[in-house]
Parts: sequence; C-alpha cells; structure tokens
Amino acid sequence: MFKKSLITSALVFTAMGAQASSVVTIDPDGLGAGGAYSVSGLDWNANTVLVTPTGINVAGGVASANAAVPNGGDVLQSYAQGALSAFNGDTGALAVSGLNSSFEWTFVAGFREVVSSFIGVPGNGTIVLGAINGGDNFFRVYRSAVNSNSLAGTGFNDGDLILSGSVSAYNAVTDRGTTTFTTKTNVEGALDQFGTTNNYPAIKSVSGQGSGSVDLVVNYFNSDYLTGLNIGSVMTLFLDTQLNDPFKQVNPSALMTKGDNTTIDAVSLASLGDVNGKTGPNFVLQSDATSTFNVPEPASIALSGLALAGLGLSRRRSSK
Repeated sequence: MFKKSLITSALVFTAMGAQASSVVTIDPDGLGAGGAYSVSGLDWNANTVLVTPTGINVAGGVASANAAVPNGGDVLQSYAQGALSAFNGDTGALAVSGLNSSFEWTFVAGFREVVSSFIGVPGNGTIVLGAINGGDNFFRVYRSAVNSNSLAGTGFNDGDLILSGSVSAYNAVTDRGTTTFTTKTNVEGALDQFGTTNNYPAIKSVSGQGSGSVDLVVNYFNSDYLTGLNIGSVMTLFLDTQLNDPFKQVNPSALMTKGDNTTIDAVSLASLGDVNGKTGPNFVLQSDATSTFNVPEPASIALSGLALAGLGLSRRRSSK
C-alpha cells in the first residue's frame, strides 16, 4: 500500500505535464488465467450521479436547499457509481474473457463542486461548477463476482480493491475539474425511460444535458491487477463524463454509496420531489463515463524527485 504522502507526489507529476493517455498493463481477473492486456482506457456503462446540497455558500450568500436550483457560490456534494463495459486498447474495445460474465469491475466515487456561474436562469439555463477539495471525497475501483444492480444501486463497492484515490480540485491551467449542465424546466417526462418498465412512475424529470471532467489522483493500486507500476509511477486517472436527463440508457439507482460505504437515498419523492431537477432537494443525472491514465515518464519522475527533495519531502516504498 502507498502512503498518503504520495498524493503530493502525484500532484507534482500532474503539474509537470506528464504525458496523458498512458498505456497501463492490466490483468482484469487478478493474476487469473486470462492474462494481461495493454489498456489505454476504461469504458464505464451508463450509471447514476446524485447531487446533494451541503448548506454551504462560499460567496457569503444563502445556500439553496435545492441542488437542482442552486445559488452562485453554493457547494454541492456529488456521488457516482457504475460498472465497467469494456477495457479499451489503442484500436478500441479489447476482447477480455470473463468480463461481465464471471467477474466485473465497478467504481464508486464522491466529491464536492462549487457553483461558479450561470448562463440564463437557474433551473432553466446552464450551470457551471468547479471541483473543490473537502467533503466526502473518494474514488475506488473493485473487482468482484457479477453482482452490481443499477436499479437497486447495490454491489458496486465489494470484492478486491483494485485502486483508490481522491478527486483533485479544479485546475485552471488544464481546464479540468469542471461540470457544465443545461436544463429546460418546461420539458418534462418520466424520469425512468429505460426499458419497458417505468420503475418510478411518481417522478418526472426536466430535460437536460452536459459534461464533466475530473482528475482522480491514485494513492493506492493493487499489483495483482496493475503491473509494471511502482512508487515512482503513481498515476492520475482522468474521468470524462457525459450527463443527461431523463434516464434512457440505464435505470436510476435507488441508493448511492458514500465514502464510509454506507448508502444515501437517491431516487424517491423525499430525495427528488415529484420532478427531478426542479423540486429537490436532490438531483440525479444519467452519467456515461470513460477513464484514461496519466503515468509519468521516467524523465518527469527524476525531475519531480529533485523538486520533492528541494521541498524537504520524501517518498517511501511499502508493500501491498
């Protein structure tokens, strides 16, 4: 396991412009019979994001009690989870034996964002948010038997822990750590439009779309699954997401996983009111995410080592 101080090292690597979209050697089944693959990215299935108000306004104003219609400066807490659709190589999806039949990869995440600007009217326009530190901030990837359930919102946080870390605050240099979402309150329909069954007939939704990107600083990885990495190549995992409402590609999840592995109610009248994105207090979004890796080049590792030495910082190696 890597020490917490490595988060600082990873941030130094990122700031020095280490090459993005690195290829990482992954054994999807954990030293199993399937062997290892050269992976350039992770393609996640459509999933759910829950946004909740925190009651905090960093601009000195009054925080809105409705995450879907926040005030400028409001701090919002988000939770996300999902299952892996495919491991991607340089030419597309890899044919990985057993994925989603004998085993699955899943993730859970949480982080905070602050409302930085509006274009139009809140609730009927475009909102821009930036990731900030603090709150329930985590990112974890697991390998387990195939047991995740998108409708129930369960089975995403069990099995072998493959990697973990946290979400970085917005970086103005790289323009990462931002979310933009546009809603139209006058366009309403069923929240759950996936498949033939509407599992939440009492809840409608506004229509909306957007995108987001965050940097996930990895401070632990399991060497049974990720090989060829060492203490000097702690990676950043980029998460790029398309956001939509209503849900047309997956069922909205009833529960979302928090950092302490307890759950929070996501889709109910108490959570969303009768119109998701309008009545609150919470807000759910359909998310479709992909991840790529940033592993520092040897030259960057050497330079960052000098930088760390100059700051009086040290790195230590420890066993998993």
